[in-house]
Parts: sequence; C-alpha cells; structure tokens
Amino acid sequence: MDRQTDPLAAEDVAAAVIPTRNIVAGRIDADAMKVVRRLRRFGHSAYLVGGCVRDLMLRRRPKDFDVATSARPNEIRKLFRNCRLIGRRFRLAHIIFRDKVIETATFRAAVDNHGDDLLIRSDNVFGSEQQDAYRRDFTINGLFYDPVERHIIDYVGGMEDLARRILRFIGEPEVRVQEDPVRILRAIRFAARLGFSIEPATYRAMQRYRQDVSRCAPPRLLEEVIRMLRSGAAQQCFQLMWECGVLPVLLPEVARFLARSPERGEEREPGAGLFAYLRALDAGERELLSNPVLLAAVLLHPVADIMEHGCRPYGLSGRESAPGEIARLLLRGIIQRLSLPRWQAERIQQVIATQFRLRKLRPGMRAPRVLLRRNYFPEALDLFSCGVRATSHGRRLLRQLQRATRQKPPAPAAVPEPGPTSTGAKTRRRRRRPRRRPGKQAGG
Repeated sequence: MDRQTDPLAAEDVAAAVIPTRNIVAGRIDADAMKVVRRLRRFGHSAYLVGGCVRDLMLRRRPKDFDVATSARPNEIRKLFRNCRLIGRRFRLAHIIFRDKVIETATFRAAVDNHGDDLLIRSDNVFGSEQQDAYRRDFTINGLFYDPVERHIIDYVGGMEDLARRILRFIGEPEVRVQEDPVRILRAIRFAARLGFSIEPATYRAMQRYRQDVSRCAPPRLLEEVIRMLRSGAAQQCFQLMWECGVLPVLLPEVARFLARSPERGEEREPGAGLFAYLRALDAGERELLSNPVLLAAVLLHPVADIMEHGCRPYGLSGRESAPGEIARLLLRGIIQRLSLPRWQAERIQQVIATQFRLRKLRPGMRAPRVLLRRNYFPEALDLFSCGVRATSHGRRLLRQLQRATRQKPPAPAAVPEPGPTSTGAKTRRRRRRPRRRPGKQAGG
C-alpha cells in the first residue's frame, strides 16, 4: 500500500493498526510509561513516537524516549510539576526525572509554505496525530506505539520500510529536503548507523539539493557532525557524505584532502588514514571523548598531508608551517560555517599539535613534564590512543604515557599547592592609614 501522501492533505488517511509482540515491555522506559499513562488519565491521546519506536522494532535499545500527545504545551505543564517548556521554532515540553528527560510534543501539522522558498522557519502549527505522522522526515520515524494496547499505528508505511531496511522520505523527497536540508545529514546518519539502503528518489533529492545545507543554522550542522562522530558509524557517514557530494559543502577542508590524487610512491589513497581513524572511533568508547577530540580526529590527516605535500588552496608553504598553525587556518572556515566555539577550536589546535610531538617520542623516552601538565594533554592522549588502534603502532609508548599521567607529576615550584593544613583562605590585606594633612591638629 502506497502511503507517500502530501503531508498537507493527510487528515483523511486511515492508519494501519498493527498488533505487535516484538516489543519487549522491559525495554520501555518506566518514566516514559508514566508520562503516557498520566496524559491519558486526563483525557489526552499519547503515544511513544519516532526513533524509540523504530529502535524497539529493530530490537535495539533506544537512547531516548519521546512522547507525542494531543495535549497543548501549557496543558502538559499543568499536569507535570517536573515540566519545563523549551524552544521557539519548535515548542516542546521536557518532563524531567532524576537522570533523564522525557521529551513530550504536541501533535503538529505540516507548515503550508507559499512561494519558492520552502525552508521551514516556524513549526508551531498544532494538528492531529495523522498530520503529525506525515510532517515527520522518514517513514521509519513516523510510527506511533501504543504501550497500553501494545500496537503500532502506521500512517506512512514505515513498518514495510523497516522490514525491507529502506530509508525513505515521507511525501515528495525534493519538497522535504528543501523544507529542512539538515534532513540530508540525518538521512546519511540513519542509513549508516542502521545499515539501511537509501531509496533512489530520496538519494536523488539529497544530491540535487546538497548545496542547501549551507542555508541551515550553523549550530544544527555542528550538532549533526558530532552525532555522526558518536554514532558508531562515523566512517560510513563520511563515506556517504563524500559519495553524495555534501562533504564539500559541509567540510570543504576534508573534501579537498580526499579529492587529492595519490602521488607517485604513495602506497594508498590519501583518505585511507582518515577512514582508519574513524573506524577506530567507531570501535572505541566514543561517547567518552570530547567534541574537540572527535573533530581533531577528522582534521589530523589533512594537517599532516599539508605538512608533507603542501596545499596551495590554504595559502600554506607546507613543510615550513607548524601543525598548530595549519590547524588554525583550517579551522577558520569551520568556525564560521558550523559556529564552532573558539575555545573548542583552540583545543583542537592544541590536541593536533601535540600528536606531532608525541610521534617524535620513542618507547623509553620520557615525555616532557611541561607537556604532561598541560590541561589539554588528557584529550591529546585520547586522540593518540585512537591513532594506536587505527595503525597498531605505538602501543608500548601509549602505555608509558598513560602511566605517566596517572603518576601526576608535581606542580612547578613557582606555583606551590596548598599544604594539608592550609585552609585555602585568602590573606587579609592590611589597610593603609590615611596620611594626615599638614597643618591640621588632632581634634581641631
């Protein structure tokens, strides 16, 4: 059954109600169930929705649980004392529990954009559950789950696409991409992480409108890049971005590096080292790594390549430039394009520059104590560890450096640490007595 319907005309579409025992009740978050039950107790429709339903059906453990409801934001706030309303473009209720947030959204309708510009700038039009299903991006994310009756509500054909492992836009692909070009990056991330194939019309729309990614809010682009790097499928994400042509728009610094043809004597493609680092990220504890370490893993090989071969587009002379300086120039465009905070850019510089210092060490050589004391050294060591996993070289040196950091070398004598009896209180400065003016007698 073809359910690829115009989201603006979705009101009269019948849902497929599918009983399912595939979802294990024990995998559903207890607090999400509390939210659904309380909303229903007060007469509102409420379902689990989106990625958590998709992951439950794929027998994966969801990271987050989202709820969609007929209750308006202010009605949700009245029902939950632990509720906070957030967002302007997309008004949401965050219901806060001790260690988590259950994101709860009112059913919405698609925005009717007139004119040639389809970009969505406001998304606060309330609607029905049918309309809410059709305004979502992909069919596999448009499923509702009723955890009380234990059935799936499918308006968009998502169950069929889940079974066939296909990623497909809801509605007309070219319209959906122009409404929100970040959906191109989301499609790449979902396809890579879930191992799904991208439906041909969806892929063609992604390629045709890839330049529109530059129109999106920079913080959203940075968020998507970080999500890719934490997804466990970073290597496949960057491969897909390169193949569909969006990488030159998002990260032209990396695209130029991958586009370079191997020179005579090179044993492998320039991008092989970068993809090896990304595979090492995927296999490691990427959730524990900071954003600067993740981004440094992407930029390290372009920096090394420029140092070795030179690169005119960057205005650098190659071998004569220090790695930290090359990193700074590469980051200049990224700061503007992705709204990368400057402190993170500075930390990326430091982490990358430190890699080249560590590469000069040999097992048995002591790392300079000044370097071990730097506040960025733990992050530099995280990236060095990633490189060891990627290349299988430097394991002995890595263990040596890890032992050295655990020993915590003493601070320099110029900045003594307070002793065990020190209270840490500041010494009170004695106030100077005012100078007596000449010719004035006491008591006069």
